[in-house]
Amino acid sequence: MHYTPRHPSHKLSTGIRPNGKLTACSMLAAALGSLSAPGIIATTGVLGFLAEESSAEQRQSRTSDAQEKASTLRLMSKAITIDVEDQPLEELIDFIISVTGAQIDPVYLESIASSGMDPATPISLRVTNVAAITVLERILKKAERIEGIGEDYTWQLTEIGSIECGPKSVLNENQRVELYDIADLIFVAPDFDNAPQFNIQSSGGGGSSQSPFSGSGQNITMESSADRTQRIIDLLESSVEPDQWANAGGDGASLTVYGTSLVVSAPDYIHRQIVGYDFWPARLQTVRAKGDKRWIQVNPDPKLKSIP
Repeated sequence: MHYTPRHPSHKLSTGIRPNGKLTACSMLAAALGSLSAPGIIATTGVLGFLAEESSAEQRQSRTSDAQEKASTLRLMSKAITIDVEDQPLEELIDFIISVTGAQIDPVYLESIASSGMDPATPISLRVTNVAAITVLERILKKAERIEGIGEDYTWQLTEIGSIECGPKSVLNENQRVELYDIADLIFVAPDFDNAPQFNIQSSGGGGSSQSPFSGSGQNITMESSADRTQRIIDLLESSVEPDQWANAGGDGASLTVYGTSLVVSAPDYIHRQIVGYDFWPARLQTVRAKGDKRWIQVNPDPKLKSIP
């Protein structure tokens, strides 16, 4: 399939991509790798975590939503080729929509959003056989740098499975609550490294009351659960979108402690960085690190690179 841009010497076309990569964000397991392996449970809904059991209708709804989201990522795994100069942002995104069939909702300045991207921003890009989701990310990054409004641009999945892309401040308006179980992370097994010594000869005989044990094994220092929980919170907020958390003055994410769990209110692009996508194969999600930041990279499926 071909698209004719404003400059005829440049074209966009579908293609085959051998190995697709999606530059996404991170995961709680990555951010907290220095502590231990996490046990993470994500439960959608403000009060969903208080219910012991979901209704069949709710489970079916969540399954349907997950299937729609997975379908979108599969469509965006398709490889495309682009070679353009000074092409309007809106036309490039429209091309990705027409080639993949995915539903993409860009946040433009002309929309009802308080801020957005300029649909006329000229973009120059040359990629060959690259997954559509990666191409979209590169386009967003270029638009962010060219427009220079002081905001980061990214994408996220909506509840109905479409892709919403634009400034993070606008994406922050669509938040959901998730529960992350950290019981395994805050549990610490006692380390009895000062056990008493045993001397069988000191026990004597004939009813001697002298104990064969010497020394004391009572003084064991352990980090409290509260201190360990705070360490996890500090690591999470410093590793995943540090400027977006309420404690840092941001409006993108906030969290509270509920028992042995963290209740996080945040948009999808932040939840994606914390735990990845449970509906996407684990083999396509890898832990990455750079400096103090750690994240999950969600990769497109290379088996779907040549979707007809």
